[in-house]
Amino acid sequence: MANLLCATCAARTAALAAAALAVLAPAPAHAQDWKAEWDKTVAAANEEGTVVISSQPNKNARDFIQREWPKAFPKIRLSLSVVPSSQLVARIRTERAAGKYLWDAAFSGASTGYVLSKEGVIDPIASEFILPDLKNPATYGGWDNAYFDLARKYVFATSAFLKSPFYNADHVPAEKVKRLGFKALLDPAYAAKIVWHDPSTPGSGQSYAYVLRRSLGDDGLKKLVVDQKVNFVAGQHEVVEHMARGTAWIGIGPMVTGLMTEYTTAGVKMNVHPFGNTPEVNEMSIGGAALYVYNKRPHPNATRVFVNWLLSKETQGGLAEVMNQNSRRQDLPSVNDEESTPVKGAKYLETQREEFLKDVNAAGKYVTEVRRSMR
Repeated sequence: MANLLCATCAARTAALAAAALAVLAPAPAHAQDWKAEWDKTVAAANEEGTVVISSQPNKNARDFIQREWPKAFPKIRLSLSVVPSSQLVARIRTERAAGKYLWDAAFSGASTGYVLSKEGVIDPIASEFILPDLKNPATYGGWDNAYFDLARKYVFATSAFLKSPFYNADHVPAEKVKRLGFKALLDPAYAAKIVWHDPSTPGSGQSYAYVLRRSLGDDGLKKLVVDQKVNFVAGQHEVVEHMARGTAWIGIGPMVTGLMTEYTTAGVKMNVHPFGNTPEVNEMSIGGAALYVYNKRPHPNATRVFVNWLLSKETQGGLAEVMNQNSRRQDLPSVNDEESTPVKGAKYLETQREEFLKDVNAAGKYVTEVRRSMR
């Protein structure tokens, strides 16, 4: 990627030089300024030699980053760890109380960023941008579209994709799902055949407690948990595994079709589809693709390089393809199929924005209370 970025830089510089010759005038100073700043930052990052990232649980995203980063910046070691949100917050608090500042940046769930921003642990991210297109709000559809925290400066969202439950069409008729929407979840025929990434903790299943509560009401959500004997699992990959094995016909939480590769590659046939593409059965999600930077970070230059590399058009395009999740960049094509493409002009709920955090947590607690009442 470093070579790609350098190649891109060289191409832009060459184009500017040609234009300059054509009009017998020097290239604009600002066009040279960002290139000089980039080269200086990369050189300093090479000296630091490491960047430490807390990462999201999406395996396809992690594999892509760990595969492509060394190609781009072989002199900067990438230390990438996946730590559950509650554990990470507790860990950082303990480390900082002991005067240790060990993390550089996070490419993970937005909710952790909200907590840490309130505790003065993360910095505004805009000051890290070097590449000209990243400094242009139009690249990401405007800053209000890109920032998900209330202050609109700490938590930068990189993905935008429709997220609904998924069903196995070999067992759940598509016509029924289209006709009933979320009410199909309450059909007794699917009791003990629904798996849900536990909404009581931050993760891919948490927002669904709020989405389903809005749609079905408290009584409907309670009926889903109690009467349908939902299987709650700790990890999003467990949802996909249950659907691949046929022990579940409906999965709630992760974007199942984006995580099926290892099963389909192994020959497992999965006739899995989302509930639809309308606002009634979807939210617009960023998944675990929120980017933020820690203050007092040990490798500030390597952090800047990582931020610009991750948000670049090339990297965002690659991540979108491996995750099957559209980038929020406006200059990249959709990677979604027709049934996962948003309805033109429709407005979708974005529950991962900080303004919804209280309601999402309350819905998760309600599900937990219902589950406890069953014991």
